Amino acid sequence: MPDHQESREAQWLSGFASDVTQSLRQDRRRESLWGWIRIGTFLVAAIIWIPLRANPAIALGGSAVFVIGFAAAVARHRVAKATRQATENLRLITSEAIERCGGKVVALRNNKPPETDAEVKGSQLPTLDDGPTCPMTEQEREDLDYCAEPTGIYGLLNRCSCVWGERRLQELMQNLPTSATHIAARQESIRWLAKHHERRLRLMAAAAGLRKQDAALDSMIKAVRSTGPLTNNSLCLLLQLWAIPSAVLSMMMAVLISIGRYEWTASLAIMWTINALCFLKIHRRLRAIISPWKTLVPAVEGLAIVADAMARFLPDSGELGVLRRAGADAAKPEVLRSLRNRIAWGDSGGMMHALCNVVFFYDLHVAKAITNCVLRYRPQIISASGASADLEAFAGLACFAFEQPLTCWPRFEEREQLSIVSGLHPLIDSSEAIPNDVLLNADCRTWVVSGSNMAGKSTFLRMIGVNTVLAQIGTTPTATDMTLQPHQLITDLRIRDDLAKHESYFLAEVRQLRRMVSHNGRKARLLGLVDEPFRGTNSQERVAAGIAVVKHLMDSSGFFVIATHEKTLCDLTEGNAAVCYHFHEELHQSGPTFDYRLKPGAATRRNALLILAREGYPEAIVQTARAMCSD
Repeated sequence: MPDHQESREAQWLSGFASDVTQSLRQDRRRESLWGWIRIGTFLVAAIIWIPLRANPAIALGGSAVFVIGFAAAVARHRVAKATRQATENLRLITSEAIERCGGKVVALRNNKPPETDAEVKGSQLPTLDDGPTCPMTEQEREDLDYCAEPTGIYGLLNRCSCVWGERRLQELMQNLPTSATHIAARQESIRWLAKHHERRLRLMAAAAGLRKQDAALDSMIKAVRSTGPLTNNSLCLLLQLWAIPSAVLSMMMAVLISIGRYEWTASLAIMWTINALCFLKIHRRLRAIISPWKTLVPAVEGLAIVADAMARFLPDSGELGVLRRAGADAAKPEVLRSLRNRIAWGDSGGMMHALCNVVFFYDLHVAKAITNCVLRYRPQIISASGASADLEAFAGLACFAFEQPLTCWPRFEEREQLSIVSGLHPLIDSSEAIPNDVLLNADCRTWVVSGSNMAGKSTFLRMIGVNTVLAQIGTTPTATDMTLQPHQLITDLRIRDDLAKHESYFLAEVRQLRRMVSHNGRKARLLGLVDEPFRGTNSQERVAAGIAVVKHLMDSSGFFVIATHEKTLCDLTEGNAAVCYHFHEELHQSGPTFDYRLKPGAATRRNALLILAREGYPEAIVQTARAMCSD
């Protein structure tokens, strides 16, 4: 991206951050003002009877007026507090965007995806359909530095405030969509979010209220899924019918006792004793229904805020329109807000709570209210949770597109092609990265890339793989232009032995390359990236196996980029739908220097012995090695 565009985006963020800071000052003053009004009306309501005690009617009326004023001030203070918290979240999100602007390689949120509870994973489903996908194995994720330290690709893309969004982002990255139609729809959504800066930041600020609520969010989705109807056995039904008469009779007898009709005391005591004994029979069942919800008020409130933001800020069309409608359905007062209030009713205790249970079976009505709300609106709540996860994942991808200095929106075509122009690896600082191109098509399916150690071969392969992943999940690759047909990506870049699986280094690589050899192309065209095939065995067999496998891959219908030190593999490109490139270096006594630019043809220079000499190996060893190379 040109410097003036990067500067323009940074300037916009800076100006917006200044406006948000100013709004926050005003919100804090407004909250403070209503706080003092709240205190003042309460104190006046409490002491106004003192100067007016000579006239009780006027004193009572004055107190009533200020009690009403106090209630209004409490409501206004609550609104002012919520507004101030929302503005603080917006400032937080904006400051994070400034920190990443320009493509700085820094993880702002978790650098690794969260552990997934199997029960939760089965309970929450995304609102949007990804279409057909190809899974990325642990090998590909490790090869492409998904979770590298200190910042991997996942950490670079993750801007999610809650565990649901992080899991959704993980799912997108681990299962690459292979349908051009589905990818185009996803790209349209992310492109809209990347273009509408303020709306994106406000949506993310709404979700920021869910930070530190991961356990509560998982508990909420479990509770929504598991809640069943309140069993209306004969005792519960009888108590529901008896609740109102019991409350009325209790009030009447209490009034009679208060005016000296003490003969009603025994009747009241008997009725309350019978009520208490009946309530104790269903008490455990009611608490089992209410208890899981008692700590979930912040989570439900936070989801309601996100749902309201989706309804306000998202467009009506496309995938984002689906998310907007899911948010609007859940943002209705009778859904999440009502559930939040009903949960709050159950978060009480003490003597007054116990008395309410004795008089009119309070917990029975709370449990019934919660279950009725959940059962009636369960689809809307579950849909809103999935929509919030989709939104958070998409917002992170949109932030990446907005904040990177070099990006493009890739084009997906039916013809066989993978073209990347001026591609960079996003984990390398843009001021230091060197761009390179790649073009694979029906006339040239394979590139064999040679060059010395540290010349850039492995980084080039990872650049191709990472930008393919970015393009297929719907965001922008770090390149000036990219055209491709969706691929299944298989890599062999960083093989390790595995004692737990009883796999040697060589066996692990053999099994990984077998996936490319046996690929049938049913799901998508194969894009294979290989760094030094069969480097885990002796030289003669390595070369023989490498030649055989590379020949087979060249004759297949997939696309391949293969890095090697072996000239024999470079020679295979002659007369095939393949081409050879290399990375070049300048040799100096102090060591090689690299320009990291890809050049046509095979490499003709080697630097291994020069590195040995530079690192202080005895001269005799270096000269012996040189003599052997010259034989």
